[in-house]
Amino acid sequence: ISIGGFKTAHTGWLTLMSPPTSGLGSTAWHNIVIKCPFYKVYPKGAPVSLEYKIGCFALADELPKLFREANILYWAKALLGLVYDFIDCVLASASEPIPFDIPHVCFVKAGLALSYYQDSSKPASKAVSAHAGFLLKEVVDGGDESFVKYIHNMDPNPFLD
Repeated sequence: ISIGGFKTAHTGWLTLMSPPTSGLGSTAWHNIVIKCPFYKVYPKGAPVSLEYKIGCFALADELPKLFREANILYWAKALLGLVYDFIDCVLASASEPIPFDIPHVCFVKAGLALSYYQDSSKPASKAVSAHAGFLLKEVVDGGDESFVKYIHNMDPNPFLD
């Protein structure tokens, strides 16, 4: 789909063996965005330019980055839910309606996926090891008309235009 400042984004689908009743992976072949962290590899001996190759992290370096982002999304979504619960409580006890609309923003549903492989050179072996990690995010339907990205990783300043 695209390349950001430190992750690539790819289209994909998710099918879980025991799917949840709602949310990410609740349907078979659930459309998702698969994100992978990367680092930029610039040509050696040349000044830093706009041209670079994509370097992949070793699994030991990649997993902490993915776990951190997934954990931040989890807590951000939970805290945002508490904020809206508080707002709803205050509005319910207000003596008159407020004279403005309160926007409802959200975080995309996301999850962490690990790819495992089994060593096929040893048929009797049942040992499996992690091969790669991915951040899975929901696809936001509706295009640019119904979706506004207020904050992104490259610039923490809100897009208020």
